Amino acid sequence: MDRWGLVIAVYGTSRTEARGRSVDAMVRALEGAFRAEKGAEAPCIVAYTSAKARARLEARGERVPDVAKALEQLWARGVHRAVVADAHLVDGRAYQSVREAVDEKAPLFDEVRLSRPLMATAADAEAVARALEDRLPRRDGTSYVLVGHGAEGPGQLAYLALGYALRMRGRDDIAIGLLRGEPSMEDIAAQLGAEGPLPHEVRLVPLMLTAAGHVERDIEGAWRARFEQAGYAVSVAHEGIGAWPELCQLAVAHMREAPARVRRVGVTSQAEAAARARFPLFVSLVGADCLVVGAGEVGRRRAEALARFGALVTVVDPRVGESMGPCAGIQVRRRPYEAGDEDGRALVVAATNDRSINRAIGERCRRLGIPVSVADAPDECMFFFPALCENDELVVGITSRDATRGSHAVVSRAASHIRQVLERLAIAGDPETF
Repeated sequence: MDRWGLVIAVYGTSRTEARGRSVDAMVRALEGAFRAEKGAEAPCIVAYTSAKARARLEARGERVPDVAKALEQLWARGVHRAVVADAHLVDGRAYQSVREAVDEKAPLFDEVRLSRPLMATAADAEAVARALEDRLPRRDGTSYVLVGHGAEGPGQLAYLALGYALRMRGRDDIAIGLLRGEPSMEDIAAQLGAEGPLPHEVRLVPLMLTAAGHVERDIEGAWRARFEQAGYAVSVAHEGIGAWPELCQLAVAHMREAPARVRRVGVTSQAEAAARARFPLFVSLVGADCLVVGAGEVGRRRAEALARFGALVTVVDPRVGESMGPCAGIQVRRRPYEAGDEDGRALVVAATNDRSINRAIGERCRRLGIPVSVADAPDECMFFFPALCENDELVVGITSRDATRGSHAVVSRAASHIRQVLERLAIAGDPETF
């Protein structure tokens, strides 16, 4: 049965209190709704798009993955179908990074679904406007200024749509300003000044899912100072809107409606692929970035052969023995294999003594379209590593049609015979001599 998994993509914060106030509520809502549909054991992983927040947490010993790494973790746990529930307010730079990560890791899964940001449509903007109206009661002499991050393209339009929805509800006492983009702080100050007599108070409210650094640095800093300088009594809200039930419900609705960004129609079965004869294609490996996982006898021979033909070989094995001595073109990593080691490689060889690791490497490479040879499972190979027979002028590669275990002896005898022929040719110095 297909196994589903969830990644919850949030901007994130390194501040424990802010995370508890805003992020955790939305995470609980999304996890609860997902597991209610997919099962209580369905894996759920929270991913941060903020590199700064991830780095600060890691410095404290807490690792939170980005979206790409979270998808890798789902795959490693046997997930075949993944949902990425986005928890960003608008389609800005952070959401674009989520899209890119989904596109990068989609080949690992049979299906990947990505939800829209929270304010993706006019209906979404209307839902957020209703929540704001309920929580920001109209008060004589008070203007509310919502302060958002800002964005380009579709994200900017989302802020405009929210402003329109608020005006249609008669809330001309609520303005929206952006840290980046327009309307800016100065635009809002000019707008309030042009509307007539000064209100007694300006209430600055973060239009952000998480209220943390931006509130302290920007809203409590430059924005407060600017409006106080203009003569207003200024107060600042310190709570993000991510904990609001209305926003959590919106995120859950988007998750349930998430369209399939990638759906695999099907792949050739391993048995069917193994039954087909391999075409003997000779290609240049000069400068090719190749990976060999496992430094036992088989891995060592294959790494050395690849390096001899000009490849740049990385060997990964936590127990590299003395048999893997220094060799030009070979770089040794003394550590366990990690999912993702094969990304970007021209060719991969799985030659560990662990069947589960070899199987996982083979499956990843087949899904990612990376040529892979799995030493202990011919039916999982995309190519067969041949027996090589060489002299100064000729290179011969030999493999059986199906590379079954019983055919190894046949290949070995054929290779021995051909090497003898090549040796006689070299001694005779006559290409016509057999």
